[in-house]
Amino acid sequence: MGRIIAGTILILLGLSALLGISLMKFALAFILIAIGMRVLLGRNMGRGHHHWDWDFEANTTTTNEDFLNEVVIFSPLNKTVHSDNFRGGKAVMIFAGGKIDLSQVKTSEKNISLEIVAIFGGGKLIIPKNWKVNSQGTAIFGGYNNKVETGGSETVLNLKGAAIFGGIEIVN
Repeated sequence: MGRIIAGTILILLGLSALLGISLMKFALAFILIAIGMRVLLGRNMGRGHHHWDWDFEANTTTTNEDFLNEVVIFSPLNKTVHSDNFRGGKAVMIFAGGKIDLSQVKTSEKNISLEIVAIFGGGKLIIPKNWKVNSQGTAIFGGYNNKVETGGSETVLNLKGAAIFGGIEIVN
């Protein structure tokens, strides 16, 4: 996944140089449109702060699904999973952020694959206290911040994906 995103960015840079299109103007226009949409939608504006603030607790949904499959664009992703046999999944957040809480899941799997892509956004992933994390994410002007204290379980979360102008914080 990271190679696809990095390759796409390189192709866009090459095309912009070849065609004389300013990629910075395009990015600025896209960001201004995104901010304008947020203003029109009135999502979490200010609330007394002097900056944009994602409300991680707003509109939290709870599910018992064994496989996570989420895509959000310009809105928060706040999901709590209570599965008895969690097997992994994927989440894509574009100009979005939020929290995925897996702290209550149970599994019989030894290796769980989870793919998280954050583009111009980010979020927090909460995992069970006894899981280990193997992070293989690709970061381009962003990052994966692993704050997990390794437990004694044999369950390993293989975290893949990309953080482009965004980030993912992993905690337990």
